[in-house]
Parts: sequence; structure tokens; C-alpha cells
Amino acid sequence: MRVLLIGDIGWRDLYHLGDEAMTEVALDSLQARGVTDVTLVGGHPDCASARYGVPSIARIGFRGTPDRSHNAARYEAVVDAARSGRRTLPDDDPAIAVIEAVRASDAVLVAGGGNLNSFFPQHIFERASLAAVAAVLGKPFALTSQTIGPLIRQQDEPYLRSLLGPAVGIGARERHTLASAHAFGAGEGRAASTMDDAFGLLPRAEDRASVARYQDEPYIVASFAENPSTPSITKDGYYRLAAKTLVELADLYRAKVLLVPHAGTFQEDRLVRDQVSNETIAALARDDRVQPTSMLTAREVAALTQDAALVVGTRYHPAIFAARTATPVVSLAPTMYSSVRMRGASANVGLEDYVLDLASWRSGLVLRAARELLDDDRGVRAHMTSVRETRIADHEAWWDALVPSMKDGQPITLGECLTPVDPYTSPGTWATAAGALLDETERHDRQRRTLKWRIDELEREVRELRRAPAEHGGRKGRRRTRLAKAVRARLRTVIRRLRSLRRVGRRQRD
Repeated sequence: MRVLLIGDIGWRDLYHLGDEAMTEVALDSLQARGVTDVTLVGGHPDCASARYGVPSIARIGFRGTPDRSHNAARYEAVVDAARSGRRTLPDDDPAIAVIEAVRASDAVLVAGGGNLNSFFPQHIFERASLAAVAAVLGKPFALTSQTIGPLIRQQDEPYLRSLLGPAVGIGARERHTLASAHAFGAGEGRAASTMDDAFGLLPRAEDRASVARYQDEPYIVASFAENPSTPSITKDGYYRLAAKTLVELADLYRAKVLLVPHAGTFQEDRLVRDQVSNETIAALARDDRVQPTSMLTAREVAALTQDAALVVGTRYHPAIFAARTATPVVSLAPTMYSSVRMRGASANVGLEDYVLDLASWRSGLVLRAARELLDDDRGVRAHMTSVRETRIADHEAWWDALVPSMKDGQPITLGECLTPVDPYTSPGTWATAAGALLDETERHDRQRRTLKWRIDELEREVRELRRAPAEHGGRKGRRRTRLAKAVRARLRTVIRRLRSLRRVGRRQRD
């Protein structure tokens, strides 16, 4: 079977270890089941091919801008080219190679990711167009290890439905996504709860040898996104809070803290994204025990996690590596986007009590949660080890069902993929309040972002109306002027609501 596999991977100047890990496991899982003819769709094909040793082609290419008109037109042009079989696109258009790769394949697979939401419209359109081309050419199409949403703008819904509706299988890495897949048209029984595919990533001997230089004494693995992605804390405040927390954890565990970049570059003369913020956090800590590491591969981070005393941070995939290695973990979720994913990942292994929002983090609950895990280190590791064995079987079962489904073009019939497991419940009363604060984080963030999008839409409408020739008189011109005034009035109302929310955010910062 020949498979075309798309992932958010293969960039020359950026390595995002979570995205790379999911695609790497998807490739491994296909090859382990006899699918050796795989072509990747990646950012820079030469980089993707060099890393994974398989052919790669460039993406179709869409924009991440609020205005969807370009993406909608490009989607139609690509699907029309696939349907007509004619060269209706420019000769140098990368979509031509993608269409021909789909034509030459037996199935198309979307590797794992958290990008099927309206924060990243380019990824929705890229995957929806690939699904549409596959449908036109009669090729089975599936998705694995996905988060959908948590926020989808109305204008993106038709493309998400066209992506999910005809899929023969959809792997949902949290309950929220399973419900969303069904809400957006996934066929009955075609979506299943699964682990994040990075759970299947195993370090090799060379990966363990590569990180041995960091393992000379007890250590904590910490991984923080370079931005807080919320107005509820400034970037400087976020870095200072991280630095303070890491020094406290170093004291509690009598261990050093390794700041591991999740997104960065392997170029020796450059630091980007998490590498830059890790240097800032370490400088603010003013403690030699808080140490940034070099950029590591996903397998190397998995190897490093294996012997860690604790995993902590705002990045998502370190918690997945912790689940595979049965390492205690405290996840920090400052936003709705991080909360939905981290709560889902933690719930899959029974550790949802140990996901904390920004307010809980500020109040010192991170230290309290970590102390609980430390006090019962043997018990929590025993729990995670037991769950790990169950989840390994679940993960393999998903791939054992997915590959034949893609080969035969028949809907997956796996049903519930994740075996129920008992939770590891915090003995403290704080966990209930922390869960309520996470609920409030999600509610507030949803309202804030929805209002922001509404303002964007109204501002665009006002700009369009102002460009209309209302000044030329006539009933049509007068109607447009009245409509523009009405739109501006609505815009002022929504702005007042957004300012109110921003005041809430400032009070949270204070």
C-alpha cells in the first residue's frame, strides 16, 4: 500500500518536537505494518526527506490570515484541477505535485496535531483540500492523533465538515475532540478516542547516549512555551513566574531543572522561540540549578524524560512523554487551548487533578501538587506504570485497525479504543477548586477570543462599506451610509464588551 502522509514537519529553520514526534510515530506505525511506500507532505521537502529517509513533497500552501477569501478561492481551484484532470493551475504550483501524489497513492493520512482550529486556518484548508482531492480521486482518507478546536469560526465549519465527513477513521486524542468530530459530521463509529501518537515514540540507544551528559544528578524536566498566549499575564511576568516556580521545585526535589526547548533550531549559531525564552527564564532564576539544554530531538527528550524526577511546564507533549515513561507530571494551562489538550491527555492516564490554570499556578498550587507527587512517588509511578501497559495495548489496537481500514477503504469499526482506567486522585481538597478555575479559564478565553473575532469581522465590514461609493448620492449610496453607521454602532458595542473582558484580565494580572 502506498500512503501519502501529511504532518506539520520538515522545516529548515524550526524543529517543533511535538509535531515531529507524531509524524515520526505515524511513519513508524505504518512501516511496522508493512506499509513501506510512504511519501511525506512537509514544510521543506528536502529537510523532511533527510530527517525521515522517505520521499517528500511541498504543501499546497494556504494563508494563516483572518480573511479567508484567498484560501477559499485556492481550495476551489485545487479541487477543480483534481476533478477536471486539466492543468488549470500554474506550472510551478506545488498543488500539482500534491494532486499527482494523491493520484499515485492508495490512501491519504493526516498525522497528529492540534491545528484543526480557527487559530490556524491554513492547516484547516490544507487538510480539507487534501481530503477533497482524495475524495475526487477515490482514495481513502483518515486522520490520527487529532485535537479539533476548541474554537471553530463559522466560516471554517464547511471545510472542517468536508474534511471529517468522508474520513474512514479519525483518532481523537481527548473526549472534547471525539464529541467535536461527531458534531462536525464524522460518520457513525468512524471516530475513536485514542492516545496522542507521540505516546508511541521510543528512544534508541543513541538517543539515551546523547542525553547522558544531563543525567549526572537528579533532575526535573521543564518545558515552557515562549509566550503565555493570554492577556492575563505579561510576557515578563510569565517568565518571572516560571523562574520562581523552578527554583522552588529545585529546592523541593533537591534536583537541578533542565529547561528543554520544545520549539527551536539545530543551527549552532542561532537561538529561536523556546531557546530564547529558556535563556531568559534561567537568567531570571539566578540559580545555577536552572539550566537550559540544547535543542534535542523528540526521541532524545523521551530518553531524558525516562529518568526525570518530575515533568512540569506549559508545553503539551512533555506530558505525553511522561505518560509513556511513567514519570510524574504537573501540567500548566494558561489558556483554553492548552487546557482542553492537557486535561484530555492527563485524563487518558488518570492524572487530570494535576493540570493547573494560571491562577492556581500564581497561588502556589504547583508546589503543593508537586509535593503530593513527591510524597507518594512510588504510588504515582506504580499507577502510571499500570496505566501505561493498558495504553500501549490501546495504541497498538488503534493502528492495527486503522491500517486495514485505509487499505480496504472501509470505515473503521473499532468503537471505543481507550480502555477505562481508574484515576489517581489528589488527596488534597485543592484539586476541586483548581478544576473549577480551569473551567473558568476555558469560559473566559472562549468569550474573549469570540469577541475578538467578532470585532475583526465588524471592522472588515466597516472597511468594505467605507470603500463603497456612498458619497456619489442616490438611494443606493444613502442605504450604504446608513448601513455603515449601523455597523459602526454594533462595532462600538462589541468593543465595549471586549474592553470589559480586558479589565478582567488586568485584574487577574494584578
